[in-house]
Amino acid sequence: MSTCARFILVAFLCPLLAPVFAHAGVTHEVRAGDTLAKIASEYVPLAASYTRQEFVDEIKKVNGIDENDLSIGRVITIPVVRSEPVKPATVKRSRSFEAKGAYANQFTASSRQVLTMGEKLRKHGANTVVFDAKEVEGLPTYRSSVPREHLGLDSYYYPIEDVSKLVDYLHDRGVHVVARVCIFRDIHNSSKNARWRFDKEWVNPADRAVQDYNLAIIRELTSFGVDEIQVDYFRYPADRKASTGIEGKTRSDVLTAYAQRVHELTSSKGVLLSLDMFGIVIWQREDDVRVLGQDVMRLKDHFDVISPMLYPSHFSRNFSGIANPADQPYMFVSSGVKRMKALVGDQVIIRPWLQSFPLRVTIGYNPAYIKEQIRAAQASGAVGWLLWSPGNRYDEAYRAMESLAGKASVKAVRTSRTGQ
Repeated sequence: MSTCARFILVAFLCPLLAPVFAHAGVTHEVRAGDTLAKIASEYVPLAASYTRQEFVDEIKKVNGIDENDLSIGRVITIPVVRSEPVKPATVKRSRSFEAKGAYANQFTASSRQVLTMGEKLRKHGANTVVFDAKEVEGLPTYRSSVPREHLGLDSYYYPIEDVSKLVDYLHDRGVHVVARVCIFRDIHNSSKNARWRFDKEWVNPADRAVQDYNLAIIRELTSFGVDEIQVDYFRYPADRKASTGIEGKTRSDVLTAYAQRVHELTSSKGVLLSLDMFGIVIWQREDDVRVLGQDVMRLKDHFDVISPMLYPSHFSRNFSGIANPADQPYMFVSSGVKRMKALVGDQVIIRPWLQSFPLRVTIGYNPAYIKEQIRAAQASGAVGWLLWSPGNRYDEAYRAMESLAGKASVKAVRTSRTGQ
């Protein structure tokens, strides 16, 4: 390469590399109360490390120190690689995007396991990770300003250090990122806030403050670049009642009005909105709709995607005359998708949750069991599918996906951050 060519190459690369190398180290003067974990937490958004513990180990290595060496006033080097936190952009997709993926609980999402999971899904022909952003405990699973602003909480436990980095890393792997938010089942706020309490472990769906709290979390998540918000427990408890506490308002009235508010927010940000729904609600029995408030015919206008939870094991024994529904994976997924499509037509996308765990299965839980569900979803008109394993054990699922592809695993694909 000529000297001139080298000069041109360096001149081109320097602006690109500057954000990385110009901030390869900043200094931090140890203050009273500092720990390595606390220091790492302060700077981890600027680090290459994904988790706080990784960054703690990196700080130790760079400085040749351990926890006992943190004397007040000591200056240590913090090995950051950027001047400001990453700001991933939502990958805007049409609602007909065929999302195929799996659920990552908050602990998987807080570790590098979620990145490995994303790579494995891509390797086996899938493209989506659904991570817990707010579980039934009621508080965000990540560092958030919402609990302080809406609940007066100055601190709380959160395992996910940096959602923006999580989204950025998964986008780099070509993964569609879905933030799952549990709405009205809320253990923390139902026990700590008498005004919000509706029932044991449930807050009042009709309370404006409850609605605003969840809307604030959703708004914050859209600012982190997630591609889709998925709401779960968007219903009333199965308490065999129908009251809302508001004269003339049914439970369906309350949920439909709130769904409209949420969808107005997400659609304005270019973020898809999906709804998790009890599998049994698809049958739209009058008592179920009246109690739970999930009226499909009204909710369909305010969601891009509905994800019925068609786990065969979750249907009661002898449901529709089937002794053990868990042993009929194809039938329950197929009939569930067809029933839902008969209700909503093409007005909303149907993307079912499928069973990736062995509960009540007596015919053998194996890749064939999962394949039957995927085939049923595809043959019945679903657009994509999602796999649920509470403990995120997907070995059988990966083998099922590999088998469905009809060949050995394809190489993982790292795509650009454009729609697929």
